[in-house]
Amino acid sequence: MITETLAWYADNIPLILTLAAIVIVAVEWLVLARLRRIEQHREGWVNIFCGAASFFPVFLLNIIIIMTVMFAFYEMRLFDLGLDWYVWILAYIAYDFMSFIVHLASHKVRLLWCMHSVHHSPKEMKASVSFRGSFADFLVTPHTTLWLPLLGFHPFMVILMEGVGLLYGIFLHFSDKWMPEYEPRWLRWFFITPSIHRLHHGNNDSYLDTNYGLMFTLWDRVFNTYQPRIPEVYPTYGLTKELDSANFRISQTDEFISLWRDVQNAPRWLDKLSYLFKPPGWSQHVL
Repeated sequence: MITETLAWYADNIPLILTLAAIVIVAVEWLVLARLRRIEQHREGWVNIFCGAASFFPVFLLNIIIIMTVMFAFYEMRLFDLGLDWYVWILAYIAYDFMSFIVHLASHKVRLLWCMHSVHHSPKEMKASVSFRGSFADFLVTPHTTLWLPLLGFHPFMVILMEGVGLLYGIFLHFSDKWMPEYEPRWLRWFFITPSIHRLHHGNNDSYLDTNYGLMFTLWDRVFNTYQPRIPEVYPTYGLTKELDSANFRISQTDEFISLWRDVQNAPRWLDKLSYLFKPPGWSQHVL
């Protein structure tokens, strides 16, 4: 009975999540427009189009392959964790950690950054930025959930926890033009909040490569990537280079084109591979 209920929710989570996300983003957009605190309307529409380009391949892959693989892994699980209440908490903690690892890798491996940079390109922070992703995200995002059934977490449980995480991610991107800039200190000690996540999107030197966490600050503190707000440094958003964030094609392809040029011009195979897998900014000319 419990697994049947989980199956129903897991089957309907994509629709429920999509509707909830659209409502949240639309409400914030209307509020900002009414307050005349939104500047990049066209960029917002590009956020939506990028969301569609990244969501549908993942959705189709999830139906065809990912769930099948997750159930296969569950049959090979290392532990029998069951469905007790505390296992749900452990499942979310495990999902949150995997989200941190995938996010960290997306900043540290240039090929992955080509995909993730789409999410960082907007110059204005608002909820629709949470939608903004790459057409190639289907190669990366499934890894936040794919391997968890090996530990003994039921695939349906993992999918539900992913839904919680994705909704929390929308909350993290709320605009600072209406959401308070600072939350209580105790809250920021334990949880990634909108004001902390906004710093992650900042292109200021002080905030680059920090605050990778989704919900908990624990992982950033352990890996020494946590960065609180510096009072005199207000975050400015977008990439460290100039890019037309209101252009769908440019946002989706610019980093891939730059990578392809570097790989083509590299004289040695080792350098070509280094451009693919070393951090963004690595160059054969700077050793």
